[in-house]
Amino acid sequence: MAAFVKDVPPAAPARGRLPGWADVLAAGLAPGALLGLHLAGLLFYLNPGLPFRPAPVLRAMAVYGALLGTAGLCLQLPFLWGRPHRARRWLPGGVTVSLAFAGTLSGAHASYYAWYLPAAMNDRLLRTSLWLGLAALIFFYTVLLHALHRRPYGVRSRVGLTLLAVLSLYAMLERRATFLPRAAAAGRPPAVEPKGSPRLLVVGLDSATLDAVLPLAGEGKLPFFEGILRGGAYGRLESLSPPHRDALWITLVSGKLPAGHGVTGTRFSRCNWLAPGAALELVPRGIQFGTWGLPGCRLDNPRVYTRKALTLWEILPRLGQRAGVLGWPAAAPARDAEFALSDRFFSGFPEPHSVWPLDLAERASLFRPSPQELDAAGGRSRFGAGAPASLLRAAADDTWRQALAIASMQEHPEAAAVFVALPGLREVSRQTFGGFVAVEFEGIREPEAARATQRLSTYYKMLDELVAGLWAEGEERSGPRLLVVVSPAGVERRSDGWTRGGSGRTELRGSLEEASDGMVALYGEGIRPGALLTGARLVDLAPTVLYALGVPVARDLEGQVITAAFDRSFLASHPLTFLPSYESLAPSRRPSS
Repeated sequence: MAAFVKDVPPAAPARGRLPGWADVLAAGLAPGALLGLHLAGLLFYLNPGLPFRPAPVLRAMAVYGALLGTAGLCLQLPFLWGRPHRARRWLPGGVTVSLAFAGTLSGAHASYYAWYLPAAMNDRLLRTSLWLGLAALIFFYTVLLHALHRRPYGVRSRVGLTLLAVLSLYAMLERRATFLPRAAAAGRPPAVEPKGSPRLLVVGLDSATLDAVLPLAGEGKLPFFEGILRGGAYGRLESLSPPHRDALWITLVSGKLPAGHGVTGTRFSRCNWLAPGAALELVPRGIQFGTWGLPGCRLDNPRVYTRKALTLWEILPRLGQRAGVLGWPAAAPARDAEFALSDRFFSGFPEPHSVWPLDLAERASLFRPSPQELDAAGGRSRFGAGAPASLLRAAADDTWRQALAIASMQEHPEAAAVFVALPGLREVSRQTFGGFVAVEFEGIREPEAARATQRLSTYYKMLDELVAGLWAEGEERSGPRLLVVVSPAGVERRSDGWTRGGSGRTELRGSLEEASDGMVALYGEGIRPGALLTGARLVDLAPTVLYALGVPVARDLEGQVITAAFDRSFLASHPLTFLPSYESLAPSRRPSS
């Protein structure tokens, strides 16, 4: 009988109903496009410096809506093609997933970048996440009811859900538009008497941790560190997450979080199609945004950070106490300092206005030892046979910085505050800290782990000698002195410690990607011997140093004085005083070269 059955043409769509392909297109495009619109909004939350005007916002929404909408269509088309009924049933569910994912992204990034966003912006991002979560919950409840009762979506349901999706966009844009930066506190010229303040030496050791310093000092391998730990105050410093290196170092010396000083410590993406000169500093994490989400953008390193807060070496000269800085990350532009060399100078890529006096760069090259010279002086035998070239380069760089710092202090004895950063330990910790933990804390005696432990211990011993040499430089000068040894973040063992794979070898490397605690040690005038500091944060260092120098603490600093570091007589004779801000102080007259 099949031969007598004629093909029946497909029924024409009912009047007022779109053809089936339109349902498939809408179901494939809409969820991804909605997620793209919310992702565009998230970029404006994470980068408050972007111009929040109609044209840039609409351009971002068009680009990311089209990108994710097209991607969603391509993924869903094989399952929806030729099935308009399935497409109509899937569309509300797809929008539910998009709203839930957008809300999760907003909440997760409000937490991840909490220290890098202004408090008001972070609060708005959290509220937007709650609104998106509520919208997703309403969508889910509606979809569930229709699925359980096998009820088609009526006009009221379709209109209501469409309106809710549009309102989710309105909530995102409206809350972002109401953000206003907090007005800076008005400062006033303080009356500060610089006489009698101790001479200050701040030495930064990248990735130094008490997990290594305490056992090595206890074994007698770090005599200088052992002396300052016994005779001074020390403790862990709570670091920031994510631990972007330059941001952490500037937080130490500005007393403000990255949202306050403006240094994110990240490479930025120059996106001129979004707005002229637009730069994305913080981007979404966990979704591989960098590989697909920056079309037409150029990845670049900032030549000079636009710091929004003064550092200690800028504040102190404005109070009449001269300062010098050498090798500190994100130190450029070098303002007010007696002498200054940026961290990038030592890597061969100095920033503009990062060298002072101008002839210091040429003279600095005279102090640079090469890894071969260090090897000839016993470096290879010191670190053991087969020591990698990167370790010798790190040792040569730190030795160079220390020699240059000593020469600069001798040439500028009027500099009462000196800031020096020694970064070489960072690379050594990356290569060896896992082996150090395995040997020192787990008793493993594998030859490679023992070799890694010996190299890390030797490098800490070298740093002990370098810091001792810096501190000894000012011994002949009369008057009180204060030494601060600080690290903005430590190091952790890689993965979950020593993991044994097919080779059965111990993991030797350390991880610098986690927000591990740094360390601080204070020694000298007014410091309580043997004090163990608890609960200290990066932002606490700057107000603590200002108090130790006998100058007022600005109220716009986000940390507090670590009073537990000082002895009772010093606290009694040095009452804590405040002023609104140092930001409005006029720059000091730069010394002539």
